[in-house]
Amino acid sequence: MKMEDLALYHRGSVKDIYHTRDKEVLAFIFSDRYSVFDWGDMPDHILGKGKSLGFLAALFFDVLGKPASWSNWNAPSWVGEIDSLNLLSEFKEKGCPHHYLGQIDGAAESLLVKRVDVPKLEVEAGRYRYSHYKTKPINCLVPLEVIFRFGLPQGSSLFKRLDNDEYKRCLGIMQEPKVGDTFKRPVIEFSTKLEKTDRYLTYSEAAELSGLSDNEFSRLYSQTSLIALRLKDLFLESGIELWDGKFEFSFTGDLSNREFMLVDSIGPDELRLMADGEKLSKEFLRSFYRGSQWLELVEEMKKVSMTGWKAEVLKKYPNGPEPLSESYLETAAELYQSLAGSVGKSFGKHYDSNFKPLGDVAKQMKIIGKSEGQK
Repeated sequence: MKMEDLALYHRGSVKDIYHTRDKEVLAFIFSDRYSVFDWGDMPDHILGKGKSLGFLAALFFDVLGKPASWSNWNAPSWVGEIDSLNLLSEFKEKGCPHHYLGQIDGAAESLLVKRVDVPKLEVEAGRYRYSHYKTKPINCLVPLEVIFRFGLPQGSSLFKRLDNDEYKRCLGIMQEPKVGDTFKRPVIEFSTKLEKTDRYLTYSEAAELSGLSDNEFSRLYSQTSLIALRLKDLFLESGIELWDGKFEFSFTGDLSNREFMLVDSIGPDELRLMADGEKLSKEFLRSFYRGSQWLELVEEMKKVSMTGWKAEVLKKYPNGPEPLSESYLETAAELYQSLAGSVGKSFGKHYDSNFKPLGDVAKQMKIIGKSEGQK
């Protein structure tokens, strides 16, 4: 397959999706664009970002899909407590199911994936309708972002929800947490995926709008926990700490036995990573805007309208957010390339770039963040 064989299907804020000659296969092409705070396209492009994201996503899908990766894993002794359905045995035999099929030759920014349906939700009286999911669809995107957390670093959005005692109990958090706390087992949260603004849900709300049975919800919870734990150990092999992240899934199997397939992407845009005390993720890009009047208005308007907040912000900021500074932009490019190079090296995969050592980039990020962040 060649790039010229593709036809644009959907342009996203970060990646573009293309039809291929095979109706059951789509191509993801990761761009150098980035998005923060649900805004969509930001003013800058980060050189080499798309190539880095494609390289890392392909690597992690490949590793997680191999049975040997699970058979050779020294899993925690207590893992059975979060794996009531014994999914680990399935993964040791077949690997973790995912949609990744390969890459286009010579295009590291590409992923070829199995096509899944993505319904467009109807909106009535300002509320999203999930009637499609009552039909128990197969080969269809689960309408949830599934978030896992191994701790509470500075800036974690979970703090905004911990004043709700009922929600804390839902997550299994019994004590009052503080910045820097870590969890032995991943804390799992759910938010909406197909709405314009992410909306966090209780476990019962997540199951209800997705049409999940109790058994299906248990499977999704366990599958997320296992993948998160496995990723955590994989990153440690590169000297990187995994603090939190998000996954997306699609329904697979059949009506009598629906299962879940890992979809979308895995990489620094979906994960919060740290090395030498520095966050190696989009949090670095977010830090440029924290404290800005633009972001304050974004957060204010999101509280007023779930669907029309961006239009309201553009009335005051018609040009949108300001561009990154030159030093932020250069360092962000080095971050993505360094992550791809460092992780790839740990797994014997060559990333074609003269990347800086990750420790050097982390130090540079810390200096720039202190001098230019928090406007």
